[in-house]
Amino acid sequence: MNKLLELWRRLNFYFHRDKFDRELEEEIKLHLELKAENNRMDGMSVEEAQYQTQREFGNQLLLRETSREVWSFGFLERVIQDSRYALRMMIKTPAFTFVAIFALALGIGANTAIFTVVNAVLLRPLNYPESERLVELGRAFPASEFGSNLSEPKFVFLHENNRSFEALTATQEMSSNTFLSDGSGTEFIRGMIVSADFFRVLGVYPARGRGFTDVEDSSSGDQVAIISDGLWRRDFGANEAIIGRTIPLNGGSYRVVGVMPSGFEYLGNQDVFVPMQMNPASKNEGHNWTVIGRLKQGVSEEHARAEAASLFEKFRAAFPKQAQVNETFGARNWRVNMTGSVRDLLWILLGAVVFVLLIACANVASLQLTRAAARQKEIAIRMSIGGGRWRLICQLLTEGLVLAFIGATGGLLLGVWGLNAIRKLLPEDLIPRANEISLDWRVLIFCLAATIITGTVFGLAPAWHMLRADLNSSLKEGANKTAAAGTSGRLRSCLVVAEIALALALTVGAGLLLRTFTNLRSIEPGFSTDHLLTFAISPQGKNYDKAEKINELYIRALERFQTLPGVESAALTSKLPLDSQFNLPFRLAGQTEFAGAVQYRLITPEYFRVMKMSVRQGREFTADDARNSEAIAIVNEAFVRRNFPNGSALDQQLCVGCDKFDPAMRRIVGIVNDTKQRGLDSPSPSAVYIPIAQTPEEAKGILRQASFALRTTAEPLAISNAVQNEVERLDPTLPLRNVRSMEQLANRSVASQRFNLSLLSLFAGIGLLLSVIGIYGVMAYNVSQRTHEIGLRMALGAQTRQVLSLVLKQGVLLAGVGILLGLVITFALTRVMKSLLFGISATDPLTLTVVALLLMVAAILACYLPARVATKVDPLIALRHE
Repeated sequence: MNKLLELWRRLNFYFHRDKFDRELEEEIKLHLELKAENNRMDGMSVEEAQYQTQREFGNQLLLRETSREVWSFGFLERVIQDSRYALRMMIKTPAFTFVAIFALALGIGANTAIFTVVNAVLLRPLNYPESERLVELGRAFPASEFGSNLSEPKFVFLHENNRSFEALTATQEMSSNTFLSDGSGTEFIRGMIVSADFFRVLGVYPARGRGFTDVEDSSSGDQVAIISDGLWRRDFGANEAIIGRTIPLNGGSYRVVGVMPSGFEYLGNQDVFVPMQMNPASKNEGHNWTVIGRLKQGVSEEHARAEAASLFEKFRAAFPKQAQVNETFGARNWRVNMTGSVRDLLWILLGAVVFVLLIACANVASLQLTRAAARQKEIAIRMSIGGGRWRLICQLLTEGLVLAFIGATGGLLLGVWGLNAIRKLLPEDLIPRANEISLDWRVLIFCLAATIITGTVFGLAPAWHMLRADLNSSLKEGANKTAAAGTSGRLRSCLVVAEIALALALTVGAGLLLRTFTNLRSIEPGFSTDHLLTFAISPQGKNYDKAEKINELYIRALERFQTLPGVESAALTSKLPLDSQFNLPFRLAGQTEFAGAVQYRLITPEYFRVMKMSVRQGREFTADDARNSEAIAIVNEAFVRRNFPNGSALDQQLCVGCDKFDPAMRRIVGIVNDTKQRGLDSPSPSAVYIPIAQTPEEAKGILRQASFALRTTAEPLAISNAVQNEVERLDPTLPLRNVRSMEQLANRSVASQRFNLSLLSLFAGIGLLLSVIGIYGVMAYNVSQRTHEIGLRMALGAQTRQVLSLVLKQGVLLAGVGILLGLVITFALTRVMKSLLFGISATDPLTLTVVALLLMVAAILACYLPARVATKVDPLIALRHE
């Protein structure tokens, strides 16, 4: 206790040194003034008294500064001395040093890599001025705090009536077929449609030119665009005269009015921004607009949410047909809402690597205790010749910190390497703000804090054990082994139990994700994914300004592709399964209101055969289903279940999109099996298939995004060059895009689950490895401490089998306690993984049983080698040594 008080006094002095300096100076001045008064009373002149006082004051200050310098130099010298001694001890025990540094590097490296991701995605503010004031607005329902995007009428209503926001903006990503074409070639770019207040909301304005005006954002506004700095430099050579120049965008001419600053990003790297051209009278019910607002100064998010909810009631009264039951406006911090889909995943991964670090710390602490037992006599001698406990604690703590900093250096290098590996493993669009993942000062502080804490923890543990040992027994030859095997042995056993418990929790998490991944891969997508090549050519420009012209191009392309060697059959679809979606509202014959939304698909007659889908009822499309023939459609089983639960859908009529998109009332002539669209873990959506020859003119935009599907006899990607050659012969201006096998699309649909599984399995494997090393170390040390006992047992007739059983029993007991504790931790923590699982419970009995058995087998194997060593003990040598 006295040493702790002394430490507190020194730390308090260090951090409040200026205050103590002022107090000391005042005390010295007061003392010297009293002495000067006494000197004057003794007959000195005023001048002599002042001179004597100033001289003594200077001597006092010099003495104080000299004492401080001596103390500081002594402290620094002791730190350097202890650090050198720690390095010498590490060099003398290379096996211990390697294992300890390896364990710490793994733990700190994994934490550094994952915390870097968590920091970039969840903690770091967005790269906009006062980004904490940015709030996203959307639809909300009782079952969820925040739902989907808003429709144009709902945005217009909020824009005109809210009082909580300085400005509101609506944004929507442009088609993936957005392109620039100058007649010599076509470049596909990324674009965004935004309302006029977009730049005001984000607080970022064009570096050249200006933003959009309200006139340009109106339904009668001119076609204008703002381009990114990257596009300006890449395609226009950073020409300062770009402002006012027109660019050929999507077959039209857009006048450039601004260039964004370098490095500006919005939901990724966008190349061009065009105005929304908001229509106040719009009745479009498509909820396709992301709405973001900047809160007024002093307005809280809660106040904005309450106002938005009250505004929805006014909207409902004004537009009752556009408001669903229990629907309202919701508001949430934009950064929080943007990362909501991966928030649970990242916190789970961060928790997993913290577990790895704890296991590493327990491992190193166990190693330190083992080495401390061997140094017990050294410490006892130091203390017996006058070494203070505080001095020895500083030395042992310094050794722990030196080891931790060396491990942290390796960990930081591993973290940088691991971060690069994570970037490569990241599925496309899984984690928002992924492009911002990088090391910064927060990560370095986190790494430093983790280093200091771990170094302190496993530095103090052996110090506490060694300094409470009895000096007399420690100095006696051979007497310290039994004592060392007592308290330190129990502490090491506790550490191993904790390691096994944490490793069990990690391995169970990895096991649950493995079962989830297996469940997803076993799901039938509704079509055959093998030997299927997909790609798009996206015709643009004046040569393909009509749906009929586009259709003719596709027919000629199919004829060419079907003649290629290795191609069995070819087809075309406006949207591939397990890819992007396109929903339209539909209405059945006799209904006046829309009955819901369906996936809208334009296909060629060969599509079902190429995809190996089955027609359950009715017929397929044929070449006779032309533009001027009867308007027909084929629906899937999901559509029938939802709309005709008690009757047949054949010969029923419906329109999809109706007046605004596909005005024809179509007769249902066939029913096909369901296919997965949003992902293997999502239910199959309702779908309506339309013969491509009957594509309405209003659907030419979706027709331009159509994809080819080629059934091949060999590896699909092997014929991609032949396909490229045919496309060039067909039209050299058409770029071949999105060349993928259907297997790649299927793999992409489970990419997030594969990513989760890969990382958590890696961390579980590291934890399991460290736990095995820990239990092996404890058992090996216990065998070395019980050499005399084992020799005596064997001298009295104990068999090899009995000795083997004796050692294994102790290891199995530790493993059993650790597994039981781990099961308790698992039941408490795996419930947070529910959102990541599919087709399996968070407390799946089979997974828990298999993982527990795996840990037990690993523990037995870790104990077996020390147990075998114990059976080789020569009784005579063991007894003679003692």
